[in-house]
Amino acid sequence: MPVIARRLGNMISDDAKQRISSLKHYPTIDTWRNPLTRSIARRLTNDAWRKTLDEIDFEYRLSPLEIDQVSCLQYETTGSTAERPLILYVHGGGFVAGSPETNAANVLPICHLGGFEGIGVDYTLLPDAHFPTQIDEVDIVYRAILETTPQRKIILLSDSTGSAIALSALMRWRKDGVLAPAGAIFLSPCIDGKGASDTQITADHHDPLIRSMGGKFARQLFKFYAPDKDLKDPAISPIYGKFDGLPPIMIHVGSREVLLGDAARLSEAVRQAGVEVTLRVFDGMFHRFHMHWKIEEARNAHADLADFINTL
Repeated sequence: MPVIARRLGNMISDDAKQRISSLKHYPTIDTWRNPLTRSIARRLTNDAWRKTLDEIDFEYRLSPLEIDQVSCLQYETTGSTAERPLILYVHGGGFVAGSPETNAANVLPICHLGGFEGIGVDYTLLPDAHFPTQIDEVDIVYRAILETTPQRKIILLSDSTGSAIALSALMRWRKDGVLAPAGAIFLSPCIDGKGASDTQITADHHDPLIRSMGGKFARQLFKFYAPDKDLKDPAISPIYGKFDGLPPIMIHVGSREVLLGDAARLSEAVRQAGVEVTLRVFDGMFHRFHMHWKIEEARNAHADLADFINTL
């Protein structure tokens, strides 16, 4: 297969340029729907994400645990302590791939830089369960942590489609009067099942990972997640929800992403609701670049996230 030539800006680091040139588009929705190809696509995708752990240059430990019958994974680094905030991580993967283990490179650097511990929710993937099971499982874990450690600061961290799950859970806790996390972080958030953001069109041929087809991919993916449901239901596509009363929010996204528009719209909606919000757009970066610890831009982004948590 020939190497894809991509035009890159001069200010992107050399490591980032090499990584962008080597990236391949995610599988199509037809691949994910087909049981014959889904297992192969899931294995290849998970292997690629798991490989990013090879770039981690500090000691860490991943420990399986179960919280109220929901499988989870605990993250620790040498500096992690129970006195520091706890990160509750909701991984991405299009609702059909990924796990707290394969996507651990998204959260381990933050734990390392800030001395935090983390817990990742191993929610049920498609098609073994559909909406709202994934939100329910995150909800169960969060409430259990609150009950056992009510005084501890909890930071909600999510990426890609995990952000749709996490943001919906955040809105549920507000509705139910449950104590909110101290803050929330959304990395490359995919939160609009209608695929209506302008960058679904303008960035379609520049995103090295996601083929948008003008938002068609997002619509098909969210229909797979929530069959026969209204994709503008805020529980499914939380960008259409209300944002008043939420905790401080940090959003990271790359300028090459078709999801840049989702991040921008979320930032503006949260700002208009009177909630403290910070949007960081990283020039030239791609979907979930945080997983690539070798890249200078990823290291800077994780340092920014650790700083954000330390201010809460």
